[in-house]
Amino acid sequence: MPPQGYEAANDIASQTVQDIACKDQELETKLWDGLKTYLLEQKAIPSADTMKQAMHDQVEKLAQDNPQMTSSDVKRLAGDLDKLVDSLLSEAPQGERVESPEQLLILLSAIDVGDRTTVFRSYMQDKVRGDFNQLKKTIQSFDLNCPPSSSGSGNNTAGATPATPEPETETETETPTQPEPNRDYEYHKQQALNSGTPLAVFGSRWAFATAYQSCQSMQLPSMNDQTPDVQGISIVGKHSDGVGSKRAIASLSKVQSTHYYVRDMSSYGQGCFNVRQNPLIYDYGGKPYATTATDSPIDLFKNNGDGTSVLGIDCSGYVFTSMATAGLRLKAGRALKASDSWAWGSSSYVEPQDNGLTCLSKISVTPAASMKAGDIVAVYGHVLLIDKVGADPFGIASAKTESDCKKITSNSFDFVVAQSAPSKGGIGINYYEARHYLPTSAKMKTGLEKYAYYACMAKITGKASTPNVGTLSVVRHKGTAECVAPRVKMARESCIQSCSSLAR
Repeated sequence: MPPQGYEAANDIASQTVQDIACKDQELETKLWDGLKTYLLEQKAIPSADTMKQAMHDQVEKLAQDNPQMTSSDVKRLAGDLDKLVDSLLSEAPQGERVESPEQLLILLSAIDVGDRTTVFRSYMQDKVRGDFNQLKKTIQSFDLNCPPSSSGSGNNTAGATPATPEPETETETETPTQPEPNRDYEYHKQQALNSGTPLAVFGSRWAFATAYQSCQSMQLPSMNDQTPDVQGISIVGKHSDGVGSKRAIASLSKVQSTHYYVRDMSSYGQGCFNVRQNPLIYDYGGKPYATTATDSPIDLFKNNGDGTSVLGIDCSGYVFTSMATAGLRLKAGRALKASDSWAWGSSSYVEPQDNGLTCLSKISVTPAASMKAGDIVAVYGHVLLIDKVGADPFGIASAKTESDCKKITSNSFDFVVAQSAPSKGGIGINYYEARHYLPTSAKMKTGLEKYAYYACMAKITGKASTPNVGTLSVVRHKGTAECVAPRVKMARESCIQSCSSLAR
């Protein structure tokens, strides 16, 4: 009798080994997507031994179809697959003390995209890349028969919809099947572009309105220090990483009457999700739900991630959603898929080039320009988007000397942040005036005041610079051809089709 999980593991092994025979150049995509789908559907951590057994069985079948393979060839191929499976399903989860399939899903997604935010993840990047390279070298030495029915495969991976092939080089871009356009989305997008609104800002507003299933939520003033806290949300423990807090709704009626973006909503349109009855709050570790299918939407209304059972996403989940629904890739040439919302945490954005975020680069401050709407601000532990900036975002217009620059504080800042954060008692996705938000976040406040200093000095000296403050970065999407793609749709986005405008 096969061990538990063998059937699902064998689906992954079949797809992976089939690619070895056909050399479709999709091996990595099939293996990554297969493992992620297993974790989503089986809701269990796959056994490395079971996966290796499935791989061995498939290699034996491959040998039967290819009599030219020697016993040495079989042993070499099985050994390479064993090393890869051990890296992904034994060493990686043990190194990060993974306790749940949700945690492993996030870890494997991070390794897949190139995350190096910790010493261990950097080590695993090199280890897994070495394993894949050795496997590919072995495969290239074989002359194998590709089954006629499998040539150019594109078969489902462990139950998933066919994945779009990864490009052979990161500079290539893909041409996936164009989805049926959402005319309301296209209308709002064109309105935004015509008014000079950056795509990243438009994406964050589309995501915001979809999250609250409301046009009205977009028109509320940005939160400030006078905005009352949401009531009825309780902290129920610490996240397994020992950093964030777990939250739960202790009193739905209190949340409904005090949540800034929910309290005035009495009804929702046909087909809309009733956010009032099941509010999205801040969920540390919460991620949008998705499958590995290329056409999977981002679903904010189905619980996912390694947070709690409440609906809601964390800061990086919101930033990814904002970029993806605007058609902005984070990694050049990589297929833009909803499932990558699990991949990049907030810390990845601090040093984007080191963590696979090749479509983002740190901003430069010049005598005439600094922060812009659409920029991403990240510290270790939080990431947010800039929604709007005033004419003098850092409040440096009146500064004339270096001494003046050193005196600048966040009190003089003039910009609005868009984020998912534990602000105001755990409200979740929100717009917040920076000068009122920053006193609640010491790392963000300190880092951005340093940026203000560099922007001020650029104005005084007439010299541009790229600030490197170590603990905080302001990064900007490059907007180049290899960094844009057909957008990722959002579940229930049709609910906001009646919005006359998403301008704020």
